[in-house]
Amino acid sequence: MRNITSGVIGLALILGISHPALADEPGNPSGPDENGVWELNANGNADPVSSAQLYSEMRIQGGQYASNYRHQMLTGDFTCDDVVDRVAGWVDLDSPDGPKFAMLFVTNHGGKAQSEIRYLPFEQSEQYALCIHDETAPPVMSWQENSPEFMEEVIGSKEMCNFAIRVDDFMCDAPQFFYSEKPAENGDHWLFFRN
Repeated sequence: MRNITSGVIGLALILGISHPALADEPGNPSGPDENGVWELNANGNADPVSSAQLYSEMRIQGGQYASNYRHQMLTGDFTCDDVVDRVAGWVDLDSPDGPKFAMLFVTNHGGKAQSEIRYLPFEQSEQYALCIHDETAPPVMSWQENSPEFMEEVIGSKEMCNFAIRVDDFMCDAPQFFYSEKPAENGDHWLFFRN
């Protein structure tokens, strides 16, 4: 009986280790290298943004308490590269200038980890600002797909990804952000637009 039990355990270990879900595949890294470059996986594609990567960036870019705020998340290909991106949004109450809506964009576009954060103020006259701060109902993030004609005629570039990340406070026109593979002069890839 002891030999049978040992044989069954040994066989289970061999099968378990060789199972694709459990085996470590060489050339399939699980994160960025020391330079922040997200390495390519075994299929030659960038890994999708994981929730762990998003929350790590929330802590780095938004502060240690960012993930404690009630936040929303969009998951999808918002950079037109067939790799899943993640966008998080929350009302940040830590600023001495008052509450702001924080948006964190995380992508592994082109095999490189990229993250950018934007803070939209409330109730200010700037084009960038949201109109109202409602403590019971934060602004709502959503995404929309735009036509190539819209991208060329309204946004001014048919080369940019045609997905917009929108922020609606339902009181004024929604700020929108579009991903551009070619960064702006300040290095930002997520470009602001508003009607």
